[in-house]
Amino acid sequence: MPTYFRPAIAALAAGVALAATALTGCGGVADGSVAQVGDQVIQQSELDQALSQQKSAAEQQKQTFPAEGTDEYAVLAQNALASLVFQRIVDQEAEKCGKPCVPTAAQLKAETKKIITTNFSGSQKQFDDFLKKANLTKADVTRIIRTNLEQPKLVARVTKGITFTPAEALAYCKANPQEFKRAASREASHILVKTKAEADRISAMVNSSNFSALAKQYSTDPGSKNQGGSLGAITKGALVPEFEKVAFALGDGQISAPVQTQFGWHIITATVTPARDIPCAEAQADIITQQLQIKKSAAEAKWRTTLLKQWDSRIVYSDESLKPASTTGG
Repeated sequence: MPTYFRPAIAALAAGVALAATALTGCGGVADGSVAQVGDQVIQQSELDQALSQQKSAAEQQKQTFPAEGTDEYAVLAQNALASLVFQRIVDQEAEKCGKPCVPTAAQLKAETKKIITTNFSGSQKQFDDFLKKANLTKADVTRIIRTNLEQPKLVARVTKGITFTPAEALAYCKANPQEFKRAASREASHILVKTKAEADRISAMVNSSNFSALAKQYSTDPGSKNQGGSLGAITKGALVPEFEKVAFALGDGQISAPVQTQFGWHIITATVTPARDIPCAEAQADIITQQLQIKKSAAEAKWRTTLLKQWDSRIVYSDESLKPASTTGG
């Protein structure tokens, strides 16, 4: 699901509408609006909707949403508005960028269709009903989609030319050897049955090739049965002593004789990965991917900070209490 629709979907699912405290127009913006960014206005209803979505998401996750009038609520309102402000900045920066950054009508239509197909079973009626319940107009949807298509294009221009070379990867690997040490690990699988007679019968026919299939067929452990008996990685102290003693004594691929615990009779196998140092040549691709992302993220963060400073004098709020102490956008 596209990230920009998750909050709205959550709001619909919860059926919650938040009537955010009305903040009357002042400070040079039109009545009914909370901010103006350049020549674009942000309506009170947009902020209300953003807060409504946050409240719905919080309730779905069994979290407490701050009450209106509290400092915590004020911070949420500031952050929600900061996000809307940055959307408007992105939109106007994309217009300045021109054709390389502005999505075409066909792209907007295709993205809308993709959302309807993915989230609403391809039903235009379900989509329209959602917009009505979520208090979103089609113009709101188009703006959201446009911004979320524009921002990656702007970021791509900012990060164009950023590289992290194989030589840099080798130097990084040699300078940070601790990052390329892998500790030994051990995974365990088991087949759990009620009686020793049944465990003996399975033990007589089990091998490394059929262990998973036999676990699915015979094991009574509901947590691992469908995973072929896999318990995943195990650590000392997390298992009952009788099981643990055997599981940590097995060599890689070995299968135990039946072992009794309070839960029944187990047949256990282990997969052991020894400790090792990862060679720099093996780690190179991952290092390049990771460090390239770090460099690009830093460039994007710097771009956002610079952009917000450039726009600061062109942002007017209806109420100074809505202006975040440090605007970071979103």
